[in-house]
Amino acid sequence: MKTSGSSIVKKFAILGFIFGEAYMFFTVASPRLKGVDIPALSIAIRVAALSLLFGPFGLALGTGVGLLVDGLYRSLRPADASKTQPTAAPQEPERL
Repeated sequence: MKTSGSSIVKKFAILGFIFGEAYMFFTVASPRLKGVDIPALSIAIRVAALSLLFGPFGLALGTGVGLLVDGLYRSLRPADASKTQPTAAPQEPERL
């Protein structure tokens, strides 16, 4: 199956969003102080607020990485012979 460049970029953008949200969850859920309980409502509010930041930034990072991978993929794949060779133009007959 042939994948186009835009589908590669979309896949990386979606993965970047997912990784951004996972990173946000681990950042919010990490223990700050030993022995201090953090209320669940506080964690829920922080998750809701920070998901507005981490998700889009992960999406932007994933899109950038996807564009880099797509550019690398396009520069390394062999070019079609039909696309690289120009068609021959009609030549004028030689004059004596």
